[in-house]
This record gives sequence, C-alpha cells and structure tokens, in this order.
Amino acid sequence: MKERSRDKNRLEHMLRRRSKILEERRKHVDPEIRRSVDLSFQIVDRIHDILVSKGMKQKDLALLLGKREAEISKWMRGTHNFTIDTLVSIEDALQAPILNVVHQDLEICV
Repeated sequence: MKERSRDKNRLEHMLRRRSKILEERRKHVDPEIRRSVDLSFQIVDRIHDILVSKGMKQKDLALLLGKREAEISKWMRGTHNFTIDTLVSIEDALQAPILNVVHQDLEICV
C-alpha cells in the first residue's frame, strides 16, 4: 500500500513539473496559435463531457459515425483541426451541441 501511495506522489510531482514546463513554453507561442489550440482542446473537452454524460465511450462515437476507433482517438488528443461538417456530424450523432456561436446584430451607420 505504501508503494502505491509513493507511486501516486511521484506521478503527481512529475505532472506538476511537466505542467510548469508546458506553461513556460506556452508563454512563447504565438497568441493566434495558442487561441486555436485552446479552442481545439475546448471542443475535445466538450465532446468528452457529452460522451461521459451519456455513458458512452469513444468506441460508441466511432460506431455512430462509421469511423474507426483509432480515428476518434486521434481526434480526441486535442490537435485535430475539426471541420464544420465533422462537428455537425458529431453533434447529430451525439444529439447534443458542441459549439455555441454568438450572433450579434450590427447597426450599420451610413
């Protein structure tokens, strides 16, 4: 039992250290790229949350979309550049929204 606790502590320490390193590197990334990566991770997090709430796994999503599980796994790493068509297909398959677009009416002054 002590070994398990020690292993857990080591893992937590390693993850904190990695997180600090990643955050330091992240500061030097172009803001536009950072926004794109952040949005990609938010999309993946949303898909993951929907799957969890429905008691589904990536394998289930793959079956619904007619894709291989490996492809869905690749998408869920957070680096996939989703197309609008793919997002619509995922929303339809999961019967849940992924993105929420805010529309603002603009007044045009002439």
